[in-house]
Amino acid sequence: MRIFGFLIIAVSLLIVILSAFFGLPLPFFLKGLIDVASLICVLGLVLGGCLIAYGSEWGVAFNPRPNREEAAIAVGVYKLAVRVSIGAGFIGVMFGLIAMLGAMGAGNGMDMGALTGGAAVALITALYGLVFAFTLFLPLQCYFQHQLGKDS
Repeated sequence: MRIFGFLIIAVSLLIVILSAFFGLPLPFFLKGLIDVASLICVLGLVLGGCLIAYGSEWGVAFNPRPNREEAAIAVGVYKLAVRVSIGAGFIGVMFGLIAMLGAMGAGNGMDMGALTGGAAVALITALYGLVFAFTLFLPLQCYFQHQLGKDS
């Protein structure tokens, strides 16, 4: 099942990359859910935060059969990733709100495109942060906690 989960994630990321760089025509219902800048905002902060906190040790978080010490490090990495992912989502909300407020006070009337664009960035970045935290990082944290408990 884990392989299936990672396959789903890989396909999702491939769709985002193809859409952003090659103009892959997406079904209408997906166009509003894919924003590369928001994705980079969340995943970049998570990756950077984990690298800052754990340095080269963070690589053990990808070991499918960890020993006890590696499992303890992986649990810490994924706990941090959950927190940073949620925080990064709300940092994106702040960027979106700032863009909205900037559009509202832009002299000769409001630019509705900038206003709605700021709202979209705010919402989609929060969504990405929550989705990554609760559908990827938290399940991985639980998996490594289980591995840590099995070794006891």
